[in-house]
Amino acid sequence: MRGWILFHRDLDPALPEVPEVLRFQETAAARGIDLLILKPHNFDIVAAPVDGWSVHYEGHSLERPDFILCRTGAETDYFTLAVLRHFERRGVRLVNGPEAIDLVADKLHTMQRLARAGLPIPATILGKFPMDTDVVEQELGFPVIVKTLRGTRGTGVLKCEDRRQFEDLAGLLESADAKADFLFQHYVRSSHGRDVRVLVIGGRVIAAMERRAPPGHFKSNVSLGGVGIAFTPTGEMAELAARAADTLGLEVAGIDILFDDDGYRICEANSAPGFQGLERACGIDVPDAVFDWIAASQEVQDRPLRAVTGEALIDLVFGGRLRLRAISDRVEERRGFARAVGVRLVGAGVASLFASLTPSSRIERHSVVASRLEHLRADARGVPAAADSDVEQEQALLTLLAVSIWAAILPWLAGSEPLFAGTLSLIALCFPAAFLLTRRRPRSTRRAETAR
Repeated sequence: MRGWILFHRDLDPALPEVPEVLRFQETAAARGIDLLILKPHNFDIVAAPVDGWSVHYEGHSLERPDFILCRTGAETDYFTLAVLRHFERRGVRLVNGPEAIDLVADKLHTMQRLARAGLPIPATILGKFPMDTDVVEQELGFPVIVKTLRGTRGTGVLKCEDRRQFEDLAGLLESADAKADFLFQHYVRSSHGRDVRVLVIGGRVIAAMERRAPPGHFKSNVSLGGVGIAFTPTGEMAELAARAADTLGLEVAGIDILFDDDGYRICEANSAPGFQGLERACGIDVPDAVFDWIAASQEVQDRPLRAVTGEALIDLVFGGRLRLRAISDRVEERRGFARAVGVRLVGAGVASLFASLTPSSRIERHSVVASRLEHLRADARGVPAAADSDVEQEQALLTLLAVSIWAAILPWLAGSEPLFAGTLSLIALCFPAAFLLTRRRPRSTRRAETAR
């Protein structure tokens, strides 16, 4: 296997990101992977309507890689994004892709996307000057966190303890005509000086580390003197981290989660997460885990389908075990519970059918239904796979069959009234037939007809 790492700086070991890039190179060599470390700005990009592979780097031609790892993170600039988009259009596997990297580099956009998906975040305001302090106090309260819109490893973050300190800072920034954009964010007291960094690879939580700030500080970043301790996330936290990574389109992600009084809140997401502290705390080899997943997902199309687990179906139909448990707690009578479950199963079938028949360009890429369908397909394959129209139809049919069978038999098993159970069964069993009659034809068939 041949790969590239895109890194924007010189390989100076004094830089905190460099040892991690070199760790990828070291692990790749041990696995027999030919891995080059390349600077995005040293490529010559040519957009032209020609076939074939032609890439120029520092005056030399490079062979096509099997994958590209981008380690520029929040410092990704337009040129790097242009390089990534160029290779994305040429069909090269990117980890992560330009859209996700650009989204996560903008902390406000990250919060907006997570909030839209219904995930818990601290309330956040985009800074402007002069700033209405009354609005900040009303919406966020004090203390308040002030962040630059783009920052990494805890830089560009400070805490204003009260209104006076905030007004002094706002006045200073305004008078200095500060060029950076700022965010004001609710301070989560329950998580003072600590958070959890969760590493998600291919939609699965690989490891987690609780980070604790030094005494007298509130920043828990290991790079700033914080201490990292191996942490076993609860099911709720693991699900939250995986959903956040999926919502943001990240295949490899570091999700920072805060402890709140009634659960958790997502603080930040990272497209090129630092992992030196995580490796020390958890005793894992992060580059090896990344390469394992890349190799497995490269071969995904050759893998046979296997039976899906109940976990994937529960996520699709109910949105997770917590919501299923909430239904059970709310509906005590057995028939009422069977009816509630049956209706949700039918609803999942309708949503899956709609998603399979709607052109991909008209569906929000990271909508809830699309996300859960993708998780179900990944579960059936054993590893995540790149989006493809033929595979999308395969995943939709798989989902419809599984959901329809459950929707057809569950009301009878639960002892629901015959009329209600029979109606649900009839409706549910129509979904696969409707899908097969109206599905889009495979691309291979269309190509053959075009050739003729």
